[in-house]
Amino acid sequence: MMVKDCMQSDVVYVSVPGTRDDVLQVMAEKQINGVPVVKKGTKNLVGMVTRTNLLKKADENQLALLMVRDPTTVTPRTDIKTALKTMMAHEFRRLPVVEKDELVGLLSVPDILGATLEDDEKYGSQEISKYVNRNIAAVWEETPVSLSYMIMDMAGTNGLVVLNAGGGVTGMVTVSDYIKLSEVTVEDNVSKTFSGTDSAVEWGWTSQDFLVVTKKLLKLPNVPVKEVMTKDIINFTEITTVSECVRTLRNEEIDQAPVLSVKGNLVGMIEDHGLLTLALESLG
Repeated sequence: MMVKDCMQSDVVYVSVPGTRDDVLQVMAEKQINGVPVVKKGTKNLVGMVTRTNLLKKADENQLALLMVRDPTTVTPRTDIKTALKTMMAHEFRRLPVVEKDELVGLLSVPDILGATLEDDEKYGSQEISKYVNRNIAAVWEETPVSLSYMIMDMAGTNGLVVLNAGGGVTGMVTVSDYIKLSEVTVEDNVSKTFSGTDSAVEWGWTSQDFLVVTKKLLKLPNVPVKEVMTKDIINFTEITTVSECVRTLRNEEIDQAPVLSVKGNLVGMIEDHGLLTLALESLG
């Protein structure tokens, strides 16, 4: 199997020179977490930018300073095992696919899992218990949002399970949520885009009420995490099959979910990246 057999050919990208707002608008409209960056007027790949990059450089506006330059790439003819090993070694979630320095596709963790495990009778029928991460990053639901982000950052994870006083799971908060929740302090040159309405709207995460600013500083709201967390979360049990897990993660467009015991107690997290070892095994 080669990269071209499971990559995405219709790739969304942004261009340099560009700004944070360009990236945010594309991510909002397409509901994606990372995009390739090309030189304006061409499809020559020059970088990658993710939501994590935006959070870590919250006061930076220029795309050229936000993106990761000269990213690792593969070609359409790269063996999928080689690409998979690269993603595992560097903990990448996506790899740009290039042909003669031009962007022609994107290979992501869900793409690989869908092609290898989703319908595999041998490897997909295994229970996920072996692949559950038992090192759980969690916070109390009364934890301030800003502190919860610090905890997530120090834990080196992209999401936190939210617990109530009794230890029960009440929700999750992820990198994507922190971007959505960020307040915008406007310094000047504020303009709003509307979608068929003349009424003013507050800043939001959709293209219909997207606030465009030229200078801003992102700040998280001073509220407990329970007020902003995702409450209706997907979860699995340890006996969920790999195929079912992969299918659900892909359909729901999420990269991780809590795993509960038969009694409903939190026992760990299942992360799509953690299933790549099994995907590699299935490729022989």
